[in-house]
Amino acid sequence: MSALTGVLAGAVILLVLLNIYQFLVQRSALRVAEILYVMAGNVRAKAQEVRREGKDVEIIEAHLFDMAASARSILRALGRSEESLGPDAALTVSTNGGGRMSSDSLLRLADNIFFAVSEENPAAEWDYMQGEALKRFQQKVPNMEIEAARKIVNVVAHQFHKENGRKKPLSVAR
Repeated sequence: MSALTGVLAGAVILLVLLNIYQFLVQRSALRVAEILYVMAGNVRAKAQEVRREGKDVEIIEAHLFDMAASARSILRALGRSEESLGPDAALTVSTNGGGRMSSDSLLRLADNIFFAVSEENPAAEWDYMQGEALKRFQQKVPNMEIEAARKIVNVVAHQFHKENGRKKPLSVAR
């Protein structure tokens, strides 16, 4: 009788664990769906803003790129292999429709990244901001040579400096 009780207790524990696992998987799937829904709503809102104000389409392209990159990261975190995901979003979401990003798309991507870095830490030193932007840019475009990526980020940083009137080395300006 005790062996039968032990087997039944083991079966009950196993079923409870499977039920908890199923619940957690379902909750994570719902959370992923919520994230994608919010991101799609943001893109839709930006598309309406672009249409209303006659802005350039780069805003929408940047949001679509962010959505594709986020969805890819979520899928990788959930265990999908790199081969099953297909080509990287950095190369598939581009203005020229080919497998490579145009120079304008690369500059916009670097500009978005540099702006994000500067917004995250506005008091950071100039060299840190450029280094962090370069690191993030290389993650988004891993096939690009380091020197070419550095040149693109430097151009964007120089333009940022010119537009914002910010002195390059913050440590000297103190």
